[in-house]
Order: sequence, then structure tokens, then C-alpha cells
Amino acid sequence: MDSVNLLVTDRSPDAAERINSLLRNSGIKIHVIHAASVVEVKRSLDNDAPVMLLYADADDTDAPLEEVANLALAFNVPFALFTDVSTNQQLTTALEATACFVIHSELENLLTESVSRLIRNAENERMYASRQQRLEELEHRYNLLLDSSRDPIAYIHEGLHVYANRAYLEALRLENPDDTMALSLLELIKPKDEATDMKSLLRGLSRGEFPEAGLEVEVNRPDGSVLDASLLFSPARFDGEDCTQMMMQRKDAASELASELERMRVTDPLTGLANRKAFMSAVDERIASEEHDSVAAVLYLEPDGFDALQSDLSADALDEFLADLAQVIRHSLDESDLPARINEEGFGVLALRPSVADMETLAETLLKNCRNHVIEAGDRAFSISCSIGIRNIGRLATDAPEILAQAREVCAAAAEDGDRFEIFRPQLTAVESADGEQDWINRINEALRSQDLYTVQQSIVDLDGEGEQLVENISFLRGENGDHSSLEFQQIAERNDLAGAIDRKMIPGLLRTFVDSSERQIINLSSNSILDYSFPGWLVEQVREACIEGDRIILQIAASAAHSNLRPAQRLMTELEPLGCRLSVGQFDAGLKSLQLLDHLETSYVKLDRTLMADLLADSRKQDDVRKVVKAAEPHGVAVIADEVADTASLAVLWQCGVKLISGAFLNESSQVIAQ
Repeated sequence: MDSVNLLVTDRSPDAAERINSLLRNSGIKIHVIHAASVVEVKRSLDNDAPVMLLYADADDTDAPLEEVANLALAFNVPFALFTDVSTNQQLTTALEATACFVIHSELENLLTESVSRLIRNAENERMYASRQQRLEELEHRYNLLLDSSRDPIAYIHEGLHVYANRAYLEALRLENPDDTMALSLLELIKPKDEATDMKSLLRGLSRGEFPEAGLEVEVNRPDGSVLDASLLFSPARFDGEDCTQMMMQRKDAASELASELERMRVTDPLTGLANRKAFMSAVDERIASEEHDSVAAVLYLEPDGFDALQSDLSADALDEFLADLAQVIRHSLDESDLPARINEEGFGVLALRPSVADMETLAETLLKNCRNHVIEAGDRAFSISCSIGIRNIGRLATDAPEILAQAREVCAAAAEDGDRFEIFRPQLTAVESADGEQDWINRINEALRSQDLYTVQQSIVDLDGEGEQLVENISFLRGENGDHSSLEFQQIAERNDLAGAIDRKMIPGLLRTFVDSSERQIINLSSNSILDYSFPGWLVEQVREACIEGDRIILQIAASAAHSNLRPAQRLMTELEPLGCRLSVGQFDAGLKSLQLLDHLETSYVKLDRTLMADLLADSRKQDDVRKVVKAAEPHGVAVIADEVADTASLAVLWQCGVKLISGAFLNESSQVIAQ
């Protein structure tokens, strides 16, 4: 338990010191505090309540007995006189002034036994309070589970309902739990087996005799309708009283379960809107419909200043905020529109309107309603603006991932000012670009089927010479006219949900090559894998099969991907924490969004964006940006990596800026090709 205090009131600290030595020599771990006046007694009681306030030979002027006793009573602390009881009149006067314990100052065992007993009592009280709190938490969780269960459950006492969960109310087509209080099982239930007597059954239930098999019955709902069900009975307690739990298994439950599973498959559980997968399928269906009589578009919406909200609000309050915002969006739309939750903070709307002007009116309505709505989250009430990106679905649209990516792109541009919308304007070469991207898609799919993907290892040097040996693994794609780095095809692969497949193809081969090396290995990870709920479990299995230590693996994600998918990135690293994996954030610059990631992600490394390395010697602003990143990373214990360092002059500048981990052409090392 926490430290235990004993407060001794005496005109001199000598008595407190003697008592302290006595108790510690007796094996009692306690902190003895001396107070000479009422003010000091009050200050000590305010800081931490002791197990006892011991009044010794105190000065009646500075610490009157009655005032000190009243303070002990006010703070609910045991009060004791510490005296040799030689003067009966003085003791009688003291006891007349206050009710207290009396401890003989000449009997050491009396003091030690009293203090030991009080310490045990304090421990027992704390243990009881802790167990009581745990019990209340368990009861609260059980009640939540019971109320959210899809199985109709009721608690019965002497044939009457004392509790019914929501599923039970839905089965009986009731809205108010109080409506069940007057329902008797004798009126509600009719056994299908005519030999079963309900009165005998209820008497048996009250004696703790429960049918072994389910009881087949007809349930007569209060509205006059009937349902077939099987009842299962078991003992239970409710509000401290013995009762019977009755679970109702409906005969039509299979079709309802299938319907519920289908609803859950396409619905976001927090907001009740469509989920990302269902939304993307609807967009693909719209693209393939070849109906162009009306204007169809995807509107992507994000609240402005969401990073600040994440810092200010608790997880529960943030969920309340997102659920409230989802309702604002839903009520701003027509019935034919499809709203969806796309990611942690982003919402999408698939809308049809007669003209582009009508689509812009819809965006303005959404902005206005979000701006004017007062959101209640936790104990706060506030309003917030949003930004919207619009991507019209025309004849040149290829697929849903491209449409959504372009809507998010213009939403990010709108968010620079906030509270406005922007429309994606395709370039004049849109047809050529679409054909070019399709060529890339075909080439990536072919590479996934063949051995055209490979990885090059690049060493990262610690200029201090004392740090860990690091190696970064960079993916390449073989081509007829030269090989392509991941920078050329990564974004296309991610937009088309191919990057996750690349990760899963490359990582197993990489892990096998790590067995014979001692370096810590940086593996670049796509945003597709960040969003893949099954990826952590898959990676753990691959690491175990490769027989390597998980703490040798450093997963590296781009800063933009981490910012757009913050919660999934947090979930990913939390699930991989037992494995020991660490995190590196690449493409890291001095912008506010990148720096805020240090507060939200448990990061071990950041790799500077390549734009900071270009013309570093001649551009003092870039040098200042590098210093800004180093300064922000230092309090978090995050190491900074500089990539593509071409010469020793740049190396010297980086050293002066505080960057100690370096890689690039100046190393003059031959790259190692692995995992072919």
C-alpha cells in the first residue's frame, strides 16, 4: 500500500523521533510527522490523512487539546492522548474536553500494537474500497452486456418480471421496460406440451428446480400477436435477490440473425452510417450504371481542427462528437443519398442531383448545418466548421478508390482555409492519365504474380558510432527500360488497394533474410496495411515462422498516411506491442501536422522528407526546418534520420543541426539486393 503516516503533536520533535525509532525497530514501516501547532496539524491533515493523530506533551497555547481533537474529528482520523497517566486530574480534564483513546507513554507495546492495528484497518479499508469499486465495474459491464445482448433475456421472480433487456422488449413489441412489470408468465406463456402445467413449473422455479431442456412455448404478445419460442431457465440474482433468468430463443431468429449480420456488415457501428466497404461498392455500382441523366458525385467531408479535438477530448467524448456530426450530415441529405463513415474523421456522401449547381448547393447546406449545430460531447458544448471535397462521377471515372482519393485531395486543399468546399477539376490529359494508371495497375498485378518485385537494403550510419546498426529495405519493380522505385508506383498501388498485397508478398522473404544479420531492419508499410485489421496477426505469425526477434523490426509509415489514419496506426502499434516492433515515420517535415504525430504516436524514429535534403547547403530555411524537427523530436526520445545525403558538406550541416543518423550516396557502399 502507499506510505503510512502517524502525526504526533508535541512542543518538541524529540517525542516524534523517539516514536519513529520505536516503531521502526518493531518492524513497522511508517512515516512519523511532527506538528507543534494547530496550523501545522491542519496543514498535515490537508496533505495526507494519517492513521492516527497522537497528542503528546503539546503547548496548550499553540496546540490546544480541544482544537486538535476537533480537527481529528473533522478529518475522520483516530485521536489518541500519549501520556504517562500520572496526573489523574489532568487526564480527567482532557477526557471531559474530548472523546479519544489514551495510550500509556511508558508502555511501548501498547503504542506498537495500536499503530499496527490501525495500519491493518487502513489496509483492509483500502482493499475493501478497491474490491467494491471492481465489483461495481463488473456489475456495470455485465449490465451493459446484458442490455446490449441480441438474445431476449428477462429476470423472473414468482412468475413476474423484474427485469427485461432491450432484445426481450423488441421480441414482445414493447417500448418501455415498465410495461413488463404487470406481465405474468401465466398469461404470457402457453406451453406447446399440454402435459406441462405452468403453475407447477413456476413453483419448481422458485425452489431452484429448472427444466434441463428448453421449454417449447407460444408467447402471446400484449398486442395480440403470437411467436414461437424455446425458453431456457437458470438461477440468477437481481438487486441482491434470488430470481430466475429466462432466455427466449425465437424460432424465427435465424432469419433475423442473417438480417442483423448483413446490417452489421455494411454499417459503421459508431455512427450508424454505411461503412467504407459498402460505400465503395455503391460508388463502383454507380460508375458501372452508365446512367448520366443526373449529376452523381462523391462528397468527402472532414471537421476542421480535428487534431486539436483529439488532444482536447477523451475517447468517449470524441466518439460522441463523431456520432453527433454523423446525424447532422444525415439530416442534411435526401433519402436517396448515401452517407458513410470513411475513416476516423472523414465522412463520404454519394449524392445524385439534377445539376452541378444543385450539388454545390448541397455542399453549402452541409457546411452551414455543421457550422450552426451545437455539438455536445462529454461535458462540453461547441460548434465546429468542416471542409468538403467534391469529385463528380463522370464518364472518365475508373473506380471508387480513385474517386475517393481525388475527393480527399481537394478536401485537404479546402481545409487550408476551412469552412468551404472545392471541386476536383480533372486535367486536360485525364484520359491519358487514366490509361497510364491502368497500365501501372496491370504491371503491378503482373509483378505480384511473378518475381518482378525485389528489395534493396540501404545502411543507416550513426555518426556517433555508438548507436544501433540500422538498415532500410526499399522496394523496386523491374521494368523493361529500367527498374522503378516504390516512389513511382506506391501511390497508385495504394489508391487501388494493391499496396497491401505488395507488403504481404515482400515481407515474408525479407524476414527470412534477417536471420543471419544483427541489424535492426526498417520495413516500409503502406496505408492499405495500416487499415487492414488482419495485418497485425499476420505479421506476428510471419515473424514467428522466420524465428527472429520482433524488436529487430521497425515499421516505417509515411507521415501523410499516419496523419490520415491516426487511429488505425495507433491500433496497429498497440496490437504489435507484445511483439516488440518499433515505429518510424517517413517523409517527415517541419509542418504542424507532422510534428503533432509525435504527441499521438509512440515513435522511435523519424526520417526527414527528401525535399528538406534538396539544396540543404544553400537554403537556410531548410536548415531551420531540420533543426525544428530535431528540437521537437528530442523530448520524445525520437531519433532523426536523414536520407539521400550526397556529400560530406551536407553531412557537416546535418551534424550541426543535430542529426546523427545518415544514409545516402556519400557512404559509397554497394546496395544489397534481397527478397527477389
